Amino acid sequence: MSSVRPYKDSDRERVQQICLDNAGCANASAETKQYTLIMYCNYYIEQEPQNCFVAVNDADEAVGYLLYSENYDSYERVFSEIYLPQAAAVSAKRYVDAKMDMLTHSMFRDSYKCHFHIDVDENYQNAGLGTQLLKAMKTRLRKRRIERVMLVCDEKNDRVIEFYKKNGFAPLIETKFGLAMGLDLNSEAL
Repeated sequence: MSSVRPYKDSDRERVQQICLDNAGCANASAETKQYTLIMYCNYYIEQEPQNCFVAVNDADEAVGYLLYSENYDSYERVFSEIYLPQAAAVSAKRYVDAKMDMLTHSMFRDSYKCHFHIDVDENYQNAGLGTQLLKAMKTRLRKRRIERVMLVCDEKNDRVIEFYKKNGFAPLIETKFGLAMGLDLNSEAL
């Protein structure tokens, strides 16, 4: 039986591996792996670990995670100071990719300050863990009086889009970087 709990530093390696696995990085270059962790994992677990949850198996091993940033302006400031230079150190192309990846989120900085990333190990998918992770985040956001949350996903991944719609998210805009989806917690039934 799996459950959800707050992230701990001891989860770091496993969370990073799930991130890489779900991004299809098994046979990717070291550059791609490093960039993936910079963009979708390390900021959250290093700068906002209190906003990270893990789904764990019976052995308390992370098998999924949800990482979020509460405030886009704070995220952008710290990410630009610490993580964009790391992306630039990987390559000039990765620096540009990182800036472009942030663009869709920044479009909603005023109305959806909070954004997140979620992944579940393929061996534990379709067991309700994603929904449990979202529920943990929604509960925390409501306690913090954060009203809206968004994410950007692959616009071609119908299964993922349906998962988010089932969990109350609605499409905001489709760009060449993906489909932005948002949730207004005030309009969602508890």
